[in-house]
Amino acid sequence: MSEAMPRSAGDGPLAAPVMATLQRLRAVLPLQADAAQARLARTLAPLATSRWPEVAWNFSSLTNTGLPVEFAWTSREAAVRWTAEVAEPEADDATRLQRAAQALDWGGDLRPWFDHQRGARLKFGAWASARHGEDFAAKLYADLPEGRLPPPWRGRHRLFDSALLFWRMCGINPDGSVECYARADELDLAALRALARVALGDEAALLQRLQRVLPADDLPRPSGISLALSAQGEVRALTWFTFAKAIFRDDAQVEACLRAQGEGASAQVYAALAAGPADGRWRHGMIGVGADIAGNAWVQCGVRPT
Repeated sequence: MSEAMPRSAGDGPLAAPVMATLQRLRAVLPLQADAAQARLARTLAPLATSRWPEVAWNFSSLTNTGLPVEFAWTSREAAVRWTAEVAEPEADDATRLQRAAQALDWGGDLRPWFDHQRGARLKFGAWASARHGEDFAAKLYADLPEGRLPPPWRGRHRLFDSALLFWRMCGINPDGSVECYARADELDLAALRALARVALGDEAALLQRLQRVLPADDLPRPSGISLALSAQGEVRALTWFTFAKAIFRDDAQVEACLRAQGEGASAQVYAALAAGPADGRWRHGMIGVGADIAGNAWVQCGVRPT
């Protein structure tokens, strides 16, 4: 069934799979799910006025079906997390960063990012993202033209110059901190260990947590990493990513693994996300294992709503 069709009266700009996921999350985090629904409705509202209504709900690169919203889970905390498109499919990608900022009532300085994207060829432009937990946190995902970071961030860390890494996008926080994401076509376990040692000073926490998730002796190729930095360029965390389908047989195997990773309300949030009906397509997207500078480690995963 096309993702463009499953909407019902009263849903406003939200498709039925999104509403169903929010309803399951509401049983765990009612206030957070309500806040997420309101913000998502506002963020996705432009899709309802698209000149191409037949593709408005299946054009996005966020998910494998083109659905323009993805939920996310992390073992670190109990929260409703989402990432979404901010404009109709026919919109110019160069306008999406400004529209994402408007959707999130952005308070940070985006001038370096606007300057960096101006006149460049973009793959997705920008997405809006939010976390509704004990408090609210917004994030913008900005496309990096030709794998280049904006001038203020070049040279901030040794990993930005690594030949292993092609930088794809940055997650920008209102306080000026960032999380930069790179594809790594030839990254293996030994290289990841070395990257973690450079970034965090100690690879033990990341590698120990990775062993609880990775069902093989080495990393799939390609995979990727993200590097989280403060506004001053100090490392906060390193995360390794790959597509769930690259290391697991099917969604059921992913679910069996991830259900063992969370605790308490965090585990309940994952159960709510995973409880949606199967539709014959992969529902788990990117899976990640991260560690911060203090030695805390976690597992995270994107989940397409059904």
